[in-house]
Amino acid sequence: MSWLQKGDRFLPYISKGELKKLYRLEKNAKGKLRLLAAIQRREGKTLDDIASSLQKPKTTIHDWLQRLEGKGIDNLYDIKQVGKPTRLTKSQEKELEIVLDQSPEKQGIPHTTWTTKLVQYIILKMFDVEFKVRQVRNIIKKINFSLQTPRPENRKANKQAQEKFKMELKKKFNITLNLDSRSSVLTKRTSS
Repeated sequence: MSWLQKGDRFLPYISKGELKKLYRLEKNAKGKLRLLAAIQRREGKTLDDIASSLQKPKTTIHDWLQRLEGKGIDNLYDIKQVGKPTRLTKSQEKELEIVLDQSPEKQGIPHTTWTTKLVQYIILKMFDVEFKVRQVRNIIKKINFSLQTPRPENRKANKQAQEKFKMELKKKFNITLNLDSRSSVLTKRTSS
């Protein structure tokens, strides 16, 4: 920690009365605390005393006061951090929504319904962007689809009878039944 001025040498360009007026007018809680720390430093209190009275770490108080002393009273607030940008644009989301409205078979995928893994694959194929499954779920919700979890398999079920039924159904209706039964299935939301 570098040495900070105190008393009248701390923020000499602004009076203690002006600091108090700014404190009374301040609406932001963090801004109020920082102004209170500045007022107390202006009164000649030590960093330990200020930290004790505001119940904040001494290093935090020092950082606040140093920023006010170095960059001025206008630098009372934190700088807004923007965060990580989304990797799919609005137009890409619209394009994905149009694709998901159709069956996976139209995209050359041998499945009858969309799963999160299939959506992850189609996003990578279409936009060359790779997402984790959790983020794919967030994208799916954002474009007004919901995830439906299939019912679990019955452990007591007769597997041979099921396979026989599937084969007969496949012959009769010529459909694909090779779905991943553990993945969620996409459906269009019916209500907002």
